[in-house]
Amino acid sequence: MKKKAICLILAFAAAFFLRVPAFADTASSSQDFSRYYQQQAEQSGADQLQDKLPEDTRKILEGLGIDGANWSSIASVTPQNYFQKILSVFTGKAVNPLRVLGSIIAVVMICALLNGLKLSFGEKTMSGVIGMVGTLCVCVLIVQPIVSCISDAADVLKVASGFLLACIPVMVAVMAAAGQAVSAGSYHLLMMAVGNIISIFATTVLVPMMNLFLALSVVSSVSPGINLNGLCNVLNKTVKWIMGLGMTLFTGLVTMHSLVAASEDNTAARAAKFIVGTFVPVVGNALGEAFNTVTSCVKMLKSGIGAFALLAGLIVFLPVIAECVLWYLTLLLCSGISQIFELDGITGLLKASADVVSTMLAVLFCCMTVLIISTVVMILIGGMT
Repeated sequence: MKKKAICLILAFAAAFFLRVPAFADTASSSQDFSRYYQQQAEQSGADQLQDKLPEDTRKILEGLGIDGANWSSIASVTPQNYFQKILSVFTGKAVNPLRVLGSIIAVVMICALLNGLKLSFGEKTMSGVIGMVGTLCVCVLIVQPIVSCISDAADVLKVASGFLLACIPVMVAVMAAAGQAVSAGSYHLLMMAVGNIISIFATTVLVPMMNLFLALSVVSSVSPGINLNGLCNVLNKTVKWIMGLGMTLFTGLVTMHSLVAASEDNTAARAAKFIVGTFVPVVGNALGEAFNTVTSCVKMLKSGIGAFALLAGLIVFLPVIAECVLWYLTLLLCSGISQIFELDGITGLLKASADVVSTMLAVLFCCMTVLIISTVVMILIGGMT
């Protein structure tokens, strides 16, 4: 019994003292991994991607504690902090819509009060004159902010496409280093096409199209004799259908290319590991494992770049989307209030303006979704081994 007790004590002692170096090796491996990750980020240019973003976006990311494509900083973002930043953006953009909301309600109340007097003004009723004046007053209040929203949306699309084009060379280099040469080529081709198309669309199509849409809506509302509501509805539905169809087709194309390219890359990687493990004497298996370790580290860097690009893209679009959402809700609320008092001219103008903002939101969401889905697909597909 004594011998068994002594052996048991020795076994526990050996287990305790032998695990200390294991912790040291684990800590050393973690430090080596972090150092290698940082080195690869600097060499690939991933640490400079944050400088390609506008100042407002960088401030929001810094407030979230994000420092470039660093996994530790990205993983440290908490849901509470994230939603607090979103709420602060919406709160900051709510000043002008609330001010215009109060002004429109005041105009509606005055028009409703004067309509209730049932007075005459020359040959025309006072209600008709007041309705026209009220519609023109509301037009003055809302046209300039909506035009500013359209301009901001075009600027954001150009910034997003520029950031995407800056991310492409970094992502392609990292994917090629991770043994995903075919996926890198497919990603480069598709993303270059998307970035340039979005940039051209924002520069040459979006602003004139939305301004024309707004002008038709205003003319149709202010001039009852010119009924352009049907044309505005057709334009609204056509833009949304085209954007939805384009997003669907592009998403399917990206997924198909990514699946095929990932299969080819996986086959090449397995063949390389088999050749090294089989034909290199003595240390072939060790070299194969080292190859897997290095590849996994590079893939980790690629996932970090993708996660940073994904979050940065969301933050880039967030202010203008918040602005458009608040204006859309404001216009709908005002149109509901004016409809209560049967002010048809003001109601039609507010609803038509809300349709313009709704169409612009659809364009922004489609472009943002295309960028997000393409990045997520490349992260997930590229993670296959």
